[in-house]
Amino acid sequence: MRAIALILALLCLCGPAAALAQAEVRLATQGVEEPLQVEPPVVGYTGDGTGYLGGRTTSPRHLGRGGLHWLSWGGSSALAHGYAWLNDCRPYCARGTFHRHQAVIRVRRPRHELYTRMTIKFRYQGSWAYDHRILEYADGYYVWGICGSRYTRPC
Repeated sequence: MRAIALILALLCLCGPAAALAQAEVRLATQGVEEPLQVEPPVVGYTGDGTGYLGGRTTSPRHLGRGGLHWLSWGGSSALAHGYAWLNDCRPYCARGTFHRHQAVIRVRRPRHELYTRMTIKFRYQGSWAYDHRILEYADGYYVWGICGSRYTRPC
């Protein structure tokens, strides 16, 4: 009887520690200071700075304002809503203007505690557009590569 009580006591003590040891799934943000985050407020995804995901009041000059609203996080997928901020690159990208587009973001397929697939559904010129991305590792950095078109690898 004492042996059973001792085993139960050890299981109770080890349970919370085991839960803490399991890390949460993170998302690559292409940010300089914190490139991997849990429920990040802003996510760069184009690799060249011409597009990022954020809140309604987020802007290139005020990245700390607002942010994505995460509806769910963890497990096999996560879901957020916010805005896709896209540079029109007119007359060229350095002089272009960012425009916000209402967006729904779904990340999925966690591998090694990182989400590896991202789908961005956003309003563009009155209809929904889709951008499919795959997480790649290149030269010591995580980047969101394009996938799902006939010219790129499948998602």
